[in-house]
Amino acid sequence: MAKYVTDKLFGMLEDLKKEELEKFKWFLRDRDVLVELQPIPKSRLEKASTCDLVDLMVQTYTEKSVEVTTKVLKKINRNDLVFKLGHQSVEVTMEVLTDMNRPDLMLRLSESSSGETKQSKHFVDKHRVQLIQRVSNVAPILDDLLGSDVISQESYNSIMALPTSQDKMRTLYSHLNTERCNDIFYKILLENEKHLIDEFSAK
Repeated sequence: MAKYVTDKLFGMLEDLKKEELEKFKWFLRDRDVLVELQPIPKSRLEKASTCDLVDLMVQTYTEKSVEVTTKVLKKINRNDLVFKLGHQSVEVTMEVLTDMNRPDLMLRLSESSSGETKQSKHFVDKHRVQLIQRVSNVAPILDDLLGSDVISQESYNSIMALPTSQDKMRTLYSHLNTERCNDIFYKILLENEKHLIDEFSAK
């Protein structure tokens, strides 16, 4: 379920313009939003990529991540993105729909929230152990992940400082928090380690 939540949060944040994302980060330190929750340190927010931000939110707010995200989206006038939360935020989404006087959408949401389609494991998750052990040239992969905004410069530097390729890959995996991040990682592996992808795909 946690994977589903991070995918949903990433999907919403990805739709924000750059200036909206900066406002989003600012409101994550707003007491009206957080109430009794502890704020994420400002220094970590400023340096966070979109994937890192989702990871920070889930780590900090755990089950409250959806609620916090919804409050911030309302603050920056992006109620439309609330609908992307799906059944993970039925209560708050229902509240928005009530405000909009849309009983038809409330009914549709109620029906669609009855269950979640079970997804098969992503290729990079399925072959995690083999990839950690056999990818030896990690630097160009990290370069591409940084360029794709999957990891931040701070994360890039910390991973590059690790002594072995296995350590680098293992830590890299901790930053792949959404389906979109996994998709980007897979495409980068296709470009840099195609022989491994072909080998694993044939099994």
